Amino acid sequence: MGSDEWARQRKDNHKEVERRRRGNINEGINELGRIVPNGNGEKAKGAILARAVQYIHHLKENEARNIEKWTLEKLLMDQAMSDLQAQLEEMKRLWDEERMGRQRAESELELLRSMHGIATAISGASGSAQTVAPAARPTSREGGEASNKRRNEETETQEPEQGGKKARTE
Repeated sequence: MGSDEWARQRKDNHKEVERRRRGNINEGINELGRIVPNGNGEKAKGAILARAVQYIHHLKENEARNIEKWTLEKLLMDQAMSDLQAQLEEMKRLWDEERMGRQRAESELELLRSMHGIATAISGASGSAQTVAPAARPTSREGGEASNKRRNEETETQEPEQGGKKARTE
């Protein structure tokens, strides 16, 4: 009798294990039925599994199309980025060229200004009107009066005479 009870217990355990297994399968199929879009509303397990298979194939096809599309878009974006990077490098090069050209032009302008200042000072010393650089002018009142007197004397000696008389410029 002990072995009959043991066999019965074993059979009951097997039934319970099988019941749990079927319950898990049914629960999984019902979950698939809720997840997979319902074509015609069938609740049969076989129909749910068939719809799930179709839906998985559909998703895989969409994934393949999307991967192809995204790969093409990525290639186009990479090409656009490369083109923009090349344009950026060209703009940097042109910017540097313009900056260097501007610096050269400013240097030449300074040189010309300093040469013009020297030429003006030279022509002023030898010509009829003498230009005195601002730094050479006296800063004190007494020095200014002496400078004005000296300048007046120099101007009188440089003026051409007309008819034996000194010409006055008024």
